[in-house]
Amino acid sequence: MTHSFHVLGTPEVRRGDVVVEVGHARQLSVLAVLLVDVNQVVSVDKLLSRVWGDTPPRQAKAALYSYVSRLRTALDVIPIVRRSGGYVLQTDPLSIDLHRFRSLAANGQPGEAISLVRGEPFEGLHGAWFDGLRETLAGEITAAELAHTDSRLAAGEHADLIPELTARTTEHPLDERLAGQLMRALIGADRRSDALAHYSRLRDRLADELGLDPGPALRDLRASLLHRPQWSPRQLPAAPAFTGTAAQLAALDDGPIVTITGPPGTGKTTLALHWAHEHAADYPDGQLFVDLNGSDPTDVVREFLTALGTSPDGIPPEPHAQTALYRTLLADRRMLIVLDDAADTAQVVPLLPGTPRCRVVVTSRERLPGLVTAHGARPVVLQPEHRQRPQ
Repeated sequence: MTHSFHVLGTPEVRRGDVVVEVGHARQLSVLAVLLVDVNQVVSVDKLLSRVWGDTPPRQAKAALYSYVSRLRTALDVIPIVRRSGGYVLQTDPLSIDLHRFRSLAANGQPGEAISLVRGEPFEGLHGAWFDGLRETLAGEITAAELAHTDSRLAAGEHADLIPELTARTTEHPLDERLAGQLMRALIGADRRSDALAHYSRLRDRLADELGLDPGPALRDLRASLLHRPQWSPRQLPAAPAFTGTAAQLAALDDGPIVTITGPPGTGKTTLALHWAHEHAADYPDGQLFVDLNGSDPTDVVREFLTALGTSPDGIPPEPHAQTALYRTLLADRRMLIVLDDAADTAQVVPLLPGTPRCRVVVTSRERLPGLVTAHGARPVVLQPEHRQRPQ
């Protein structure tokens, strides 16, 4: 039966669903140190320092040997091996919630990472080393929470997030990234005046307590609320000669997202651009165009943010935050977005706006069923017989 180790809360060892008794707090501290550096040799001196502090009592080394012996008995099949100058606990790092948390967070799964946190990490274990580790983990947990919030904002969960973000900004009133997330949630919930009011309160508090102004990301977000740009991006390439049919054009008229798919040479881009130029006037806030052709969607989001008037220092570094800002800037605009030559659904999803005010036309050689089933895209399929005649 497999063991699992839990330190993101009160430390605990389980064999299947059964809690394993691993002794008192000092013995548990020895186990916790070995778990943090799993599969690595931890020297005896390091164990003594981390468990007893910089000046361990004279009997600490004898106590350590006794604790390791008892832990070996309690853990049974999980070896704690004596190596030159120290000990190593050998097990799968992903059986330890700390290492699973860090792996999930590093792989862009912050929601799953946060679900592993059950309370204060290493609760009940004392000493300067554990205090420092808790402080480090508090920063990692906060970063995961912020990244998860960006994901939820990108998914359109604005109204659901407002109570949670309001509480968190009350606890951390000078955190600008958190303030930006609350503002984006308020904007997405059509509470723009509340978003502006929150910006004003934060600006005044930053000035009073730190003598600072809000950073460029927040300033750009406020500007997007106050002022519609004096210009709008007009990125459509020149309209190509079109020899298709009225039925093909009419098929693009319904739904906020349309996919045009078919084999090479069937006129997908020609159809998309001809329709886009015919309907450009219906989208007064502008048109965005990109030839995806293997592009990383993260790079395209940054290009679109720049086209929408965001200064380079106003673009957040995290991809989730960039997507959230992109959707925030589109939330009150009516724009046409043409995504040409998409490889698959995953390349398109980060480029979708969060509201139906904007129109998206996607071309691809693939059918993109994920856009149809998950995002309600209307599919238009071109067959070889619809190929445009050479001009």
